[in-house]
Amino acid sequence: MSQLDPNRRFQIALDRARAEWAAAEPARCAALAGCPLTPEGIVVPYFGRPQRVTYPDGAATTAEGKPVHISINIVLLHYLLTADGAAPADRWLSFRELPDGLFYAQAFAGHAEGEISQRFGADVAGFRPAATALGGATLDLADASFRFQALPRLAVAVLLWTGDDEFPGQARILFDAHAGHYLPTEDLAGIGDWLAHKLISTRP
Repeated sequence: MSQLDPNRRFQIALDRARAEWAAAEPARCAALAGCPLTPEGIVVPYFGRPQRVTYPDGAATTAEGKPVHISINIVLLHYLLTADGAAPADRWLSFRELPDGLFYAQAFAGHAEGEISQRFGADVAGFRPAATALGGATLDLADASFRFQALPRLAVAVLLWTGDDEFPGQARILFDAHAGHYLPTEDLAGIGDWLAHKLISTRP
């Protein structure tokens, strides 16, 4: 599968998730994921923005009725299929501490964390409004840090340390310790990449 182009890999993952979703119990999945079940589908807030997942086809749309990106469609389905109702742990883990996190850790550090470090390592003043614009809540960690509610029962944090003449700035993305109860680690990497992209592209 690693030889396939990304679009084909996404489509295979989506087809598999939709097949599993068609055989699932939507009311039970919604309850375990902390999401409301409506006649039109299950509402799954993604970073505070409501998305709707239909049953049994597993199509995901925005509040305006537009199809979401295929990668987000996959994450929403995996969230509903994986959620087991575990309460938030209220403690943080680094990416490498997640189940199988070491397998993806180097790529994650280079992509999501590296991009945030490069963009904001010398610009904490720009990081704060960008994080706030995405719904981040301040934490008392690092030089600047914010907590994001990625999904109803999955929180993510971004920590930023400013650089100086000797050391460059550094960012770290942390996950609630029970994140593995709600998404596979590969999807958590995708959430980190999405958040990094949005932080960098946000213009408060």
